[in-house]
Amino acid sequence: MGDSDVSVESVEVALLSEIQMSSALMMKNAYLPHSGEKMDEEQDVPCSQPGGSCQEDGLAGPHALVSVTKLSSRTPPEEIEKILTRDPYRTTYVGTHDIYTLVLIISIRLGDPSTTRFINGTIDVAFLKGTKILAYSPKEKGIITAIIKNGRDAISLSQDLDFYASAAQGAKMQPDPQENRFGIPVGPEERITGTYSRKSGYSFDIPARVLLEYQGMPKNEHEMFWEIYPPMPPQDIEITGKEMQAVFSLIVQAPGNSPPGITAHIEGRVKGDLWGVIPIKGSAVF
Repeated sequence: MGDSDVSVESVEVALLSEIQMSSALMMKNAYLPHSGEKMDEEQDVPCSQPGGSCQEDGLAGPHALVSVTKLSSRTPPEEIEKILTRDPYRTTYVGTHDIYTLVLIISIRLGDPSTTRFINGTIDVAFLKGTKILAYSPKEKGIITAIIKNGRDAISLSQDLDFYASAAQGAKMQPDPQENRFGIPVGPEERITGTYSRKSGYSFDIPARVLLEYQGMPKNEHEMFWEIYPPMPPQDIEITGKEMQAVFSLIVQAPGNSPPGITAHIEGRVKGDLWGVIPIKGSAVF
């Protein structure tokens, strides 16, 4: 991987509840009876699990589909020097280890029923013990709050992990000819544009109106998590099928020759007129 190269990996994660099919049918019978027609457990009910058919004793209820993209690039030497200057006692293994800047882009779409609303959630990220987290962003929830209030059509990330609102790629008067441009899946057959340059860092065509608020907290040298929640004050509106997005960034030290792998565990709580407050969760390794 060269200094201006970006590795792009994407996976889809289904966040499912643990409501059993029989319980889901009972709730639907109680809440959504057909006029002049009695529903029972033997009637066919549309499957609410993404990507497959439901069995009678399988899982049902609220769910979400999450598109997760991991971007990896070599951290410029000047940024590594800044990290060492801020913490001169930090151990680094130059020569046997590499320093990477990682960006995680999360796009969440809630599924059926249409009244489901997102309350909050967490994104847990874990690396192998040979990998150390040197820096991360955003650390404070006010950073993303300011971007949301700005109302712009894109979000940018500098080489030192500073988030700020920016113009979308199509609105730029003089695009950088050295930009590395790529697509990022954010839903079924839907992508946004991202760019990277060694000079300016990353930029993503993510409008402020779809951003979640969030902040990160480390657990130890190789694990951390972000809390995510809708912009405050909470908007009690239907968002089924509409994307909610978040962008997280890290600088990590990893054994040489390959970008570090990640285990991501995503949990959320959703609320609906039919289900009440229900936890949903899923995991991905990439």
